[in-house]
Amino acid sequence: MDIRKKQMQEAAILYYEKNYTQSEIADIMNLSRQTVSKLLTDAVKENIVEIKIHDPEITCKDLEQALCERFGIKNAVVCGVSALDESLSLLMTVKRACEYIETLVKSGNKKIAISWGHTVQKLISELPSVNAPGNTVFPLFGATDLEESCFASNELARSFADKIGAEVKYAWFPYRPDNFEDSVLFKKTSYYKKLYDLWNSIDIAIVGIGNRDSIETLGKSFGYNEKCNSAIGDVSTHFFDEEGNILKLYENTLCATKENLKKAKETIAVACGKDKTAAIVGAMRTNLIDTLITDEYTAKNIIDYK
Repeated sequence: MDIRKKQMQEAAILYYEKNYTQSEIADIMNLSRQTVSKLLTDAVKENIVEIKIHDPEITCKDLEQALCERFGIKNAVVCGVSALDESLSLLMTVKRACEYIETLVKSGNKKIAISWGHTVQKLISELPSVNAPGNTVFPLFGATDLEESCFASNELARSFADKIGAEVKYAWFPYRPDNFEDSVLFKKTSYYKKLYDLWNSIDIAIVGIGNRDSIETLGKSFGYNEKCNSAIGDVSTHFFDEEGNILKLYENTLCATKENLKKAKETIAVACGKDKTAAIVGAMRTNLIDTLITDEYTAKNIIDYK
């Protein structure tokens, strides 16, 4: 047996796979640090260790293709990131989403529906100002009394419209009226009918993907029922379980239907983060999403999700 080559292999395993420092390896193998350094250098030269530097764009293209194939979506955009930091991943993902969306709205004359949530709010804040004539922006559901600004549907629609110089249409009615009778009355108003017509002809829908946290948030305002236990996420308040089955948690809601989202020319979901893995997988199985924009770590997690 070639002792030196065996030492190269052992040093390489400790260094590259087990993440020991060269000093620690020297102590373990009873060698000098200089000898360990030479063993690692020679291990590369003699092909005991093969170092590959992957082009991040190529890696992301592979992930995009894998997402489309696994979930049957039309398009995937995966953002390369340098670290696992969640705030950095979110920032880079929404910036990549801004680039993608900007190209779509620049041509103008689009009917653009906006969802809510922290990711959508972050996207709007990062979206550069664009001169895109003829666009119309509107929320995907009525207003609520939720205190967090990321759930202010009309304000989010206005902010997005301001960024692209678009006309904005507001939902001057509640997301969930107090009872069935009020729901019927609101549907007779001109305000609702205008939004209803827009929901039936969406060009671009921009949505986030909520997880159990959003279910808890909405539950505090609208109540809980037994279906809440099965729900793992939502797309524009269309709740679903792990298999992608839509769960109707609330009655009398005034919002774009799941059929409206499926009929939209493109429904774009922007989501990332380890805590959203299960929710993203469920959302992909609902057939509500055409395009997913995420980061590479989240993409790997949802591809590997069992």
